[in-house]
Amino acid sequence: MSDTLNAFTPAQVKALLQQALDHLNRNDFSHAEAALSRVLANFPAEPDALQFMGLIRRGQNQHAEAEEFYRRSLAIRPEQPHVLHNLGNLLAVQDRNEEAAAQQRAAIALKHNYIEAHLMLGHVLRAQGAFADAERSYRNALRIQPNYVFAKQSLAVVLMDTGRAKDAETLLRQTLALGIGDKRQAAALEHNLGVALKMQQRGDEALALFDAAQAKVPDMPFVDYNRAGTLQQMNRLEEAMFCHQRALTRNPLHMEAHRDFNHLLYRLERDGEFLRSYDDVMALYPDIGALALDKADFLFRAEKFDEAAELYARTAMLLPQHVTPHDGLALTHARAGRYADAVREHEIVLKMEPENAPAWCNYAQTLLRVGEPKQALKAAREALAIARANQLAIALMGLAQRAMGDASEAALNDTESLVRIFDLDPPQGYADMESFNRDLNESLDRLHTGKREYLDQTQRGGTQTLGDLFAMGNPLTGKLRPQIDKSVGAYIAQMKNDANHPLFQRRAKGFAMSGSWSTRLHDGGFHLNHVHPTGWISAVYFVGVPDSVQNETAKEGWLKFGEPSFDSRIKDPVRRFVKPAPGRLVLFPSYMWHGTVPFHSPDTRTTIAFDIAPS
Repeated sequence: MSDTLNAFTPAQVKALLQQALDHLNRNDFSHAEAALSRVLANFPAEPDALQFMGLIRRGQNQHAEAEEFYRRSLAIRPEQPHVLHNLGNLLAVQDRNEEAAAQQRAAIALKHNYIEAHLMLGHVLRAQGAFADAERSYRNALRIQPNYVFAKQSLAVVLMDTGRAKDAETLLRQTLALGIGDKRQAAALEHNLGVALKMQQRGDEALALFDAAQAKVPDMPFVDYNRAGTLQQMNRLEEAMFCHQRALTRNPLHMEAHRDFNHLLYRLERDGEFLRSYDDVMALYPDIGALALDKADFLFRAEKFDEAAELYARTAMLLPQHVTPHDGLALTHARAGRYADAVREHEIVLKMEPENAPAWCNYAQTLLRVGEPKQALKAAREALAIARANQLAIALMGLAQRAMGDASEAALNDTESLVRIFDLDPPQGYADMESFNRDLNESLDRLHTGKREYLDQTQRGGTQTLGDLFAMGNPLTGKLRPQIDKSVGAYIAQMKNDANHPLFQRRAKGFAMSGSWSTRLHDGGFHLNHVHPTGWISAVYFVGVPDSVQNETAKEGWLKFGEPSFDSRIKDPVRRFVKPAPGRLVLFPSYMWHGTVPFHSPDTRTTIAFDIAPS
C-alpha cells in the first residue's frame, strides 16, 4: 500500500524525521534519504525534511541541490539559525564568502550565543581579508565560551595575519597550558606556536615545536612546509629544499609546497630544476588541473607566454567550470599583443563569473592597452561595484579617466598632496639617522638570502625578505616603529572629509600594519610599476641608498608615481619623482601607480615597505 496524506500522523512524521536524523548522524545517506522521501512525498513543504535533504546533498557534494533545499526550508520557516548557519557553511566552501558572511550574521541575529556561527563568520571574514572583523568574531565566540580551544587557535591565526606574532604566541601558550587531551589538537597548537615563533625569527624554537607536533602526529599536514620556511629564514637553504621535497613526497598535491619550492629554486638560480616538481607530479596525476594551472602561472611571470598559453588552454579543458585558466589566457594573450584573443577570453570569464572583480580589472587593462578608455572605465567601475576597496580597480578607473581627459581624476591621483615625505628623527639611543640606518641595514643582511628576486614580486635585480618584518622581534625595527606610527597618524589626520574619495572614505579611528618586508636592489635593479591591491596606505622607508641617487637629472633609484605597469597610451605618464634618502619615509595611497628608476652602482638600495589598513 502506498503512502497517502491520510496514512501519516504528526507523530509518524516526527518519527520518520528522527529516523532520518539518526541515519544522517551515521553518514548513512541512502537510508536517511529514503525516510525523508516518504515525508516529502506527502508533505513537500515540511521544513525539517527539506533542510535534512540539504545536509544529505552537502554530504554528497551536490552543492547546488543542497543550497536549493536549504533555501526552500528557510522560505517556509525563516527563523532557523542552524539552517542559516549550514547554508553559510555551504556558500563558504564555494568561496562565496560575502554571501556566507550574510548567512552567519543572520543566524547570529536569531541566536546571539551561536558560537559555531561566530566562529564560521570569523573564517569567512578572514578569507575576505577583513582581519579586524574576523578578530571580533573570534573574540565574540570566546566571550560565549572562554576556553573554546578552536576559537583560541583561530584567533591566534588572525593575530599572525595582522603581524601580532607575539600576541599570538602568548595566546597559544596560554591555550596549551590548559592541558589539551586530544593529541591532534595539541599538535596543531604546537605547530601554530612554531609558526608564531618563526614570524619572530626564533627559528630554533620554532623547529623544536615542529618536531614536537610531528612526534605526536607524524602525518600532520603543513609541518614540513613550515619547517622549510623557517629554514629559509635561517639561511639553511639546502635543508629547506629537502623539507619542501619531503612535504611533496608526503602530499604530491600540496600546492603551497610546490609554489614555495619553485620560488626557492628560482631565487637560487637552479634553473635546471625550476618547475620540475610540477612535471614529475603531472606525469602521475595528468588530470589534476591545479598543477598545470600553477605551472602556467610561473611561466607567465617568467614571460614565457607561448608555453604559458599552451598550459592555460590545457587547464581550461581539465577544469571546465573554472574561470582562472581563461583569465590566465586573457592576460597571456594581452602581454603577447594578441588583443582579439585576449578580449575573447575576458568575455568568457565574465560570462561565467560576472561578479569576479579581479577579472573585470584584467579586462580593463586590456581595454586600455587597445585604446578603449571608455569601456575600460566601465569595466573598472564594475569591479568597484563588487569590491569597493579593490585598489587596482581604483587605479584603473583613474587611468581610464586620465586617458579620457576627465578633470575629476586629478583629485584621485593628486601626487603633490597624497604622496607625503617624512624625514624621520633618530630613534631613542641614536644621535643621528646615519648610524641608526647603518645598524639597521646590517641587521637586514641575514634576511636577504637567495641570489635573485621572487618571480611574483615587483623587484628585478634584487632580493626580498620572508615573513612580516615588523613582527619578527628585531629590536631596530622595534625602535623605528613608533616613528612610523607617528607619521602615519599625521598622514591620516590631514585627510579631508570626503565620503566619495576612495582614500578618505576609509578613514577610521585607528590603523594597523597589514604586511611589511624589506627589499634590496643591486646594480641595475629596479621595481616594476605596480599598486598594492589589498592595501589602503602604502609606504617605503629608505634604509640605504647608492650614491648614484644624487644625480638629479638621471634620477637613478628614485621613486616614480603615475606610470602604470603597461602601455596605457598615456603620454608622459610619470607625474612625480621622489628622491631616496636614508631615514626618509614616503606614504601614498595603495592604489597609486609607483615603481623605481633603474640605478647603476656597486652599492645596494635597501628599503622597508609596508601597507596600512584602517581599523
